[in-house]
Amino acid sequence: MKFTILFAIFLIFQGNKISNSFTINCDYRTRSLLVIGSVYSCDTTNIPSSSGITVTNVNGTHLSGKNNNDVTCVYINGKRTLLFVPRNFSNFFPNIKAILIWNTTIETLFGDEFDEFPKLEYFDFYYSNLTTISSKLFEKTPKMVCVWFGSNMIERVGHDLFTPLNVTQLKIVSFHNNRCINRYVNNGNTTAIISLINELREKCPFDDEFPSTTTTTSLTTTTIKNLFCTNQSIEDLVCDLKDSMIEVQENLMTKDEKIDEIREDMNQSNKIIEEIQSESREKIENIESRMQWLEEELLRLTTHPCACK
Repeated sequence: MKFTILFAIFLIFQGNKISNSFTINCDYRTRSLLVIGSVYSCDTTNIPSSSGITVTNVNGTHLSGKNNNDVTCVYINGKRTLLFVPRNFSNFFPNIKAILIWNTTIETLFGDEFDEFPKLEYFDFYYSNLTTISSKLFEKTPKMVCVWFGSNMIERVGHDLFTPLNVTQLKIVSFHNNRCINRYVNNGNTTAIISLINELREKCPFDDEFPSTTTTTSLTTTTIKNLFCTNQSIEDLVCDLKDSMIEVQENLMTKDEKIDEIREDMNQSNKIIEEIQSESREKIENIESRMQWLEEELLRLTTHPCACK
């Protein structure tokens, strides 16, 4: 919840600086995934870290005989900078059934990030900063057979996360190496999966209520207050988070100033190096000139009629 409020406030204060679109570059390849087998994948690492939420263009060269309709998997490597789940992939790849998102700084899945993929069967959200998962995440994806949340920082999982799914169809469920739970099932054992789900509800309880990421850009301070300030302590938290956001902005400005100082120092250093190089070239030229003179003088002396024989 804390991150959700901060995220919303961030969008309010920074909305005029956020670009709403971007282009991704696909490295097309064939992957083999557990349970569902071979998939044709768009692999990408060029997702922006701090701007844009909508994919408006896709670049890349397909394998021979393939096109966008053949793409059934999207793999995103966030490189520890990705802050959000990009939208609008389905406009380019209408047949997605597998999504792999690794190595991000995403902390919350609000619940509507994957509504555009009704054919989704395989979901792998691995090695990220994820702490909170909404109950609504799989409401529009009832065909899931693999749900993987291994190696995150999960503390809160919506009570009804698995309610829209057919538990008997699930083959892999992983919540290993998380804060509130460390458990997985990879053999399709329905009894074990039900036990894991019950453990999630016991150890990672979360009755989630927060806005979707698609609407937070239009939130105002008033609606934020209506959504979150149900008591004084939460209102105080919002104020604290606003102060924190301002502090973060100031820190970023300070870092920018330091970067400018470093650049200026580097420019000065480069000038000094150029001056030293120039002086060195002059000295070398003087030495070469003197050596040439000495050689000529030595030759003159050795060939002089009075020179020692």
